[in-house]
Amino acid sequence: MKLLTNFFNDIKANYKSLILAFLLAVVFWIAVSVQVFPTVEDRINGIGIELQPTDYMLENNLQIVSGGDTAVNIRIEGKRYDISGLGADDFYATVNLTNVRSAGTYTVPVNVSPKTDSEYTLLDTDPLAITLVVDEIVTREFTINATAPDISLPDGYYADEITADPPVISLTASASILDKVTGVEARSTYHGEITESHETGSEIIIYGANGSRIVADDIVMSAENVAVNIPIFKQKELPLVFTLTNYPPNFDASSLGFEIQPASITVAAPDDSIDYLSELNIGTIDISDIKLNQTSIIPITLPAGYRNLSGNNNARITWDIEDYGKLDFVVSNISLTNVPDNFDVSLITKEMVITVIGPSENISELSSSNVFCTVNLLGVPLREGSQDVGVAITISGAKQKCWVSGSYKATIYAQPKEDTAV
Repeated sequence: MKLLTNFFNDIKANYKSLILAFLLAVVFWIAVSVQVFPTVEDRINGIGIELQPTDYMLENNLQIVSGGDTAVNIRIEGKRYDISGLGADDFYATVNLTNVRSAGTYTVPVNVSPKTDSEYTLLDTDPLAITLVVDEIVTREFTINATAPDISLPDGYYADEITADPPVISLTASASILDKVTGVEARSTYHGEITESHETGSEIIIYGANGSRIVADDIVMSAENVAVNIPIFKQKELPLVFTLTNYPPNFDASSLGFEIQPASITVAAPDDSIDYLSELNIGTIDISDIKLNQTSIIPITLPAGYRNLSGNNNARITWDIEDYGKLDFVVSNISLTNVPDNFDVSLITKEMVITVIGPSENISELSSSNVFCTVNLLGVPLREGSQDVGVAITISGAKQKCWVSGSYKATIYAQPKEDTAV
């Protein structure tokens, strides 16, 4: 306790000296601070510029294609303890792009600001402004034209439509560049003779006007590798034939002369099945459909996968019947056959006019008695009442050269029989 009393007594006796000592200490501290923490300059290099596209630029496909990689250097002044630890990552460098409204070249000022609350004075910015090149960057799709110009085929082989996989490619580049693009080709890298289908690699070629090539490193393609499919077919020329149908057993089919146009077509097949074909049957002709002074037409259809290289869609059959004639016969010789046991059936039709075509010398010898009409009820669903049923017509005589033209029906009347079962 005595010590504390003595201490406060000393302060009271020497307070003027203590105040003077405190003031001297403050002056000394200021002098030391000026020497230890002076105001200094520093240079900071490589501040990356943040380029944030505006909404307008994004909506209109405007992109910075040049000048965006420029870095900014600054010179600052401040207390050593404030700025000595600052680097490029402690600053923002930005530009205002609101005036960018179309493709072109723009010079925009650079604004530098701190990321921290460090106190400093910005003395210099290098560069004060940067030049940006803005372009309209778009993406467009193009159908790929697949080619194989360096293949060769031996006789008897055919290359079908060459295709690309993928068939469509997207190109991304300046609109001014893509406006010049007229086509994209995938050219097969296969060289030499080929006898079977192949999938090959390709060289992608971009074409402009007049077939000129467009070479632009800044065109981005959606596919760097495009496969070219080369389907190889076997081909053969096949004579055309047809089948004559619905003529009676006594008709001499060999007596009916005709000419087919075209007589043959060239067919390509995806396999060797064509090796075993000597002719091509294109369909049937009902003898009753043959008319005087008319040409029969049969569509030429091929199995799936086959190709008609001749391009003929129809065959025309011209009948050699210049000396043929046509006569109508009134026929009453109409009979029913295969009548079911549960029906009573009668003919309502009593006579029919039948048109017959044949060589003039043969047809002139015919009469109505040579023509027979048969109503065959086998398989015919009968109902009570009247109904029309097809009629089969024959002309008597062996090796007959005449035939009936058209189709005919007779009217019958059917009545169910009463059930006699016990």
